[in-house]
Amino acid sequence: MKEQVRLFIAIEVSEQQKHELTELQHKLKGDLEGVRWVRLEGLHLTLKFFGEIEEEKIGLIVKAMDYSMASLTAFQIIYGGCGVFPSPQKARVIWTGLAEGASDVQKLAEKLEYNLSGYNFAREKRAYHPHLTLGRLRYPLSENVINKIIEQERTFKTAAADINGAILYKSQLFRQGAVYTPIHKATFKN
Repeated sequence: MKEQVRLFIAIEVSEQQKHELTELQHKLKGDLEGVRWVRLEGLHLTLKFFGEIEEEKIGLIVKAMDYSMASLTAFQIIYGGCGVFPSPQKARVIWTGLAEGASDVQKLAEKLEYNLSGYNFAREKRAYHPHLTLGRLRYPLSENVINKIIEQERTFKTAAADINGAILYKSQLFRQGAVYTPIHKATFKN
């Protein structure tokens, strides 16, 4: 049997943004019960999640990443606002979106999907929505509570951060949580 690894491609979150996002999580803890908050080291903006794949395919992912990044230029992102998936009535995930840079991230994700499909990696069936997961609800909360949080944090924004590439991570699941190990960083042309 071939060795399997759990992989994803993501954009790193700057230290300043991590600090601001952690402050947002602490603020939300006072209003939301039963949420498993993402740890500081787990904050990242996922571009492509592979799940379990054969380790020997890492080289193909690296090629597709490098090719995808070669024609792109650096941009800035600012995280902002709050939302939930799938809906306020059935919220399971609380997230922050992008107040700036969403179209650049969207373009990057689409370019990766296209180039990875050339190496026979399955395309994502759902539309890509750039977001950063802040926490996962253990049980549904009232729609009123969720809507209050979304409205209350409508104006939340982090500092800007320069984005000049993406990272391929290996994800290992342990009892105390996931550990993410960077495998490859692909950078933009300038």
